Amino acid sequence: MRQQALLINLRGDCVFSASTATEGGHESLDRVPGSALLGVAAADLYQQLSREDAWLAFHSGKIRFTDGLPWNGSNQGYPMPYAWHHKKTESADQDGALQAERLYNLLAVDHIGDAEGGRIQPKQLRSGYVHIDGAWTKPAHRLRLKTAIDSATGRAAEGQLFGYDALARGQQFVCFVEADDDTDSELFERVIQSLQGERWLGRSRSAEYGRVRISSLDAQQPQPGEVKSGRLTLWALSDLALCDEQGLPTLIPDAGALGLQQARLDTRRSFLRHRRYSPWNAARHGYERERMVLEAGSVLCFDLNQTPTAETLERLQQGVGLYREAGLGRLWVNPPLLADEHPAFNARQQVHAATLPERPDHPLLDWLEDQDDDWKMDADQRAQQLAEAYRMAISRARKAAGVDQGVNFGPSKSQWGRILEVARRRQGQNLFNELFHGDAAVVKETAEGWNIDIPPEQGNSWRKLAVWMREQLAVDNSSPREYAHKLRRLAHRVRDDIERRSVKHES
Repeated sequence: MRQQALLINLRGDCVFSASTATEGGHESLDRVPGSALLGVAAADLYQQLSREDAWLAFHSGKIRFTDGLPWNGSNQGYPMPYAWHHKKTESADQDGALQAERLYNLLAVDHIGDAEGGRIQPKQLRSGYVHIDGAWTKPAHRLRLKTAIDSATGRAAEGQLFGYDALARGQQFVCFVEADDDTDSELFERVIQSLQGERWLGRSRSAEYGRVRISSLDAQQPQPGEVKSGRLTLWALSDLALCDEQGLPTLIPDAGALGLQQARLDTRRSFLRHRRYSPWNAARHGYERERMVLEAGSVLCFDLNQTPTAETLERLQQGVGLYREAGLGRLWVNPPLLADEHPAFNARQQVHAATLPERPDHPLLDWLEDQDDDWKMDADQRAQQLAEAYRMAISRARKAAGVDQGVNFGPSKSQWGRILEVARRRQGQNLFNELFHGDAAVVKETAEGWNIDIPPEQGNSWRKLAVWMREQLAVDNSSPREYAHKLRRLAHRVRDDIERRSVKHES
């Protein structure tokens, strides 16, 4: 069997939907599905290949695209095996690494604790990926809310708010492309070449999602372990789409579903979880058949009446069930990590980060960094909180002064416009000083509007609005550009409130 490892660097956020549900929160997979890689290769090569070669490459299962699993710089992560449990009263990890002595493999033991101390309630590990050195990787996700745009007005469409849960950029995953020995070597190399370089994976590729860089990597897949005590253990490294003898999907596989002879599934020592989904086929513009699969991380234990041959173990290691060309059916046969009561991890390897060059001082880089909207979201949230606090303060002052709702009260729209103008020219402490300090300050206690009295909210003394503003807008530990952005958003919100109030009373 030929194989080639590929390293996938996420250059942008990538969306790989866990289901096609259109209601409820969106959830993304925590891995790169093999079907996405198959789609990239097919989009590049399908029209160039003969009908026979296209069938061999993308439909026959002779060439297989495995799921991309997390890569920590030295080794690959594997889906957390559901056979691992830990004491419910203590954590299983320390400083991002699993502690072998805290993990209990319920394939090898029936319970946690002993007769003297009593049995301890176990808690199953379900999330993340484990590396052979004990590192615990949990791929980072990022959720962004968006809205559809009404083509007629160019504004946000009513009732069409949605969100994407995506794998965050900057992470690395490793996948393998395999081919049977009788596959044409030239065809295999063309498939490998079609995947390398800058590519786009997942959903919403025409917008901001899906940019990756794929390159070759020197790595190997796990090898089958030794069969001991008449027991065969199978650890699912990907989802398994298995069928029974009648060809129907099954979630409780028997030996026949895996091509084993004289073997029986030990349901007491097997740990299975399942899901169902209908994958979207972008080339056909529609959904494919619904799949019922055992989830990656499931553990199957079989009692054997005879020792399987090396050929049987190798066949299992190459994959079982349906859709193997798209990454499903991957197994680790008799993995060493599931052989004993506690896993035996390899020694941790130190991964030395590459020395990055010093950042050049260039206005283009300043502008590009300014486009990263993570900090803007935080600043917008703080501006919203300040705007709400301002509304409440003005409301209390209006009631205390006995001013009717239809009468203008407090700073005008033009006064807030001056704050907006200064926030566009200044940042940080300079912005604060121009607003509140000196004879030419924008916000002064003696100025009309800013001189209204704010009653106490909880035990505080009465203050002028200008004093209250100076306290609320004190320079914090945020960066100067974040501080200026916060004040600009605050000014926009307050000006909009003033304008809406004026329109309401005029009508």
